[in-house]
Order: sequence, then structure tokens, then C-alpha cells
Amino acid sequence: MVKIKVSLHYVLHSRLGTEEVDVDIEDRLPLKEVLLRLCEARPGVEELLFKDGRLREELIFMINGVGINHLKGEDTEVKNTDEVTIVPAIAGG
Repeated sequence: MVKIKVSLHYVLHSRLGTEEVDVDIEDRLPLKEVLLRLCEARPGVEELLFKDGRLREELIFMINGVGINHLKGEDTEVKNTDEVTIVPAIAGG
């Protein structure tokens, strides 16, 4: 069993009361599956991360500091030692 560290920022941190959550996986899984496992372990998180079955566009998802939009999106594989970071997209003027 492998643990993936998921770092949570701002709204997620305040809603879950923690900055990090470990998610157990077997070996490698697509990011979406890792996050679904997080949702199973933490009721109420799914509505924060997903909308209509897709990752919320108002959040930035990163694996090892690289945005998933530069990788394979929600299908990017996450493996042992990877760190997933979720932060809100902030716009301003």
C-alpha cells in the first residue's frame, strides 16, 4: 500500500480542518481516482472538488508542483512519493 500526500489550501483546509491528507493507493492511479478515494474517506469533500463528475475549474490541481493542465489532466497518473496540491484559482485586477 502506498500513501499519496494531498496538500489542501484555503477553503479546503478550513472545511476539512487539516492542511494535508494521506490517501492510500495500491501503486499508481489517475488523479481523478485518487481524489475520489479522498472523497470516500472524507464525506462532503466531493462537492468541493467535483462538479458534474469533473474536477472543478475554479481549483488548480498540481502534482509535484506542476499544474495538471500541463500534464494529462485528471488522467495524470499519481504514484508513490508524488504530492498532490489543490489551491483555488484566484483572479484579480
